[in-house]
Amino acid sequence: MQVEKATAGNILEVMYLLQHCIEDFNKNSVYQWNSSYPDYFRLLREVENDTLYIIKAKGVCIGTISFDEQQESVFDTVEWKNKNDKYMVIHRIAVFPSWQKKGIGRMLMEFAEKFAKENGYKSIRIDVASSSEHLIKLYKSKGFDITGEILYPKQKEPFKCLEKVI
Repeated sequence: MQVEKATAGNILEVMYLLQHCIEDFNKNSVYQWNSSYPDYFRLLREVENDTLYIIKAKGVCIGTISFDEQQESVFDTVEWKNKNDKYMVIHRIAVFPSWQKKGIGRMLMEFAEKFAKENGYKSIRIDVASSSEHLIKLYKSKGFDITGEILYPKQKEPFKCLEKVI
């Protein structure tokens, strides 16, 4: 298995994957995403901008990650460690529920970190629903530190912001 750039032909299977992740999150009272985020057009923009990646097993998309240099305005309130240098923002990382806890999330994170280093980024930023303790634990195990908390419009709970200086 290897991470590859997503194409427009992958968008529906990424949406299918994300819908299963949303259902799994909701079942566990984690409200990371909802029916309006992420949508088809956001994923299409990410494909067009070469910022959406997938990982497949037996020809089926089992994981996805999206990253670039754009951050939401609510991030401006966070006390980031890297204030002046180039940073990368991970917008979304998802693994199909039946493939979770099998190293796929770590593979996607390692891919993003390698990409960041090879492209001159000095840190990586990510946010996660505060109730998603297992994801916070994963990011901390990869060297991320909690730098603050934000509240997105239309979300039910705050999100932890994490950053890894590389």
